[in-house]
Amino acid sequence: MELVARSSKRLNYSGLKIISCIYFIFNSFLSFSQCGPPASAHCQGIPFSELIRSTPGNIDFTFDNFSKYNGGITFSGATLLRLKVLANDASCKWVLRMYIDNNGAPTPLNEWETSLPYSTSGLKPTLDLIQVKVYNGCNTPINSGVYQNFMPANGASIDIINDVALNVAGSCTTNVNGAGSYLTNYNEYSFTVDYRIVPGLTYAAGMYTLNIRFCLVEE
Repeated sequence: MELVARSSKRLNYSGLKIISCIYFIFNSFLSFSQCGPPASAHCQGIPFSELIRSTPGNIDFTFDNFSKYNGGITFSGATLLRLKVLANDASCKWVLRMYIDNNGAPTPLNEWETSLPYSTSGLKPTLDLIQVKVYNGCNTPINSGVYQNFMPANGASIDIINDVALNVAGSCTTNVNGAGSYLTNYNEYSFTVDYRIVPGLTYAAGMYTLNIRFCLVEE
């Protein structure tokens, strides 16, 4: 079983003398590759198992005053993921994680991709600028409800669900990772993601792009 949800983010940071503007677009879509091969075949693959994004693909962050620069902007409930994982046998177990991708060279390993530079004054945003919070009704994610930053390195990941033990559906505890579905255990097999950016006043004006992928794979 191998499933991927891919999310694309764009940060538009346009400067006007003293006050500048950041414009951040979140674009999410689904694909079914680049997730790595499954470790076994205890779970059923697509189309029987599914990773579904049921929220709009675009979110705009616009920073146009000092309070937004200093306080940041948060989008709550910006991504909703729903999982359906069907089993081939009782050993079906999976991992859910999210990755960042800046599209690689020539972009430096720790930076967002520069799509359109507006200024050479200031720093380029690093990949740990974006903050993410994942949660659901049973608090099954690791660090549920807590904002986290990616390591500033292309390909860095944050585990949402990952446990050596098999935690079956219906236990409503951390790391539920067995066969199940949002249709029967909604609070365990749906995940809400919030995003937050607090840019401060240090970054160079420009448009920057970052991809985030949600990867569901058997383990």
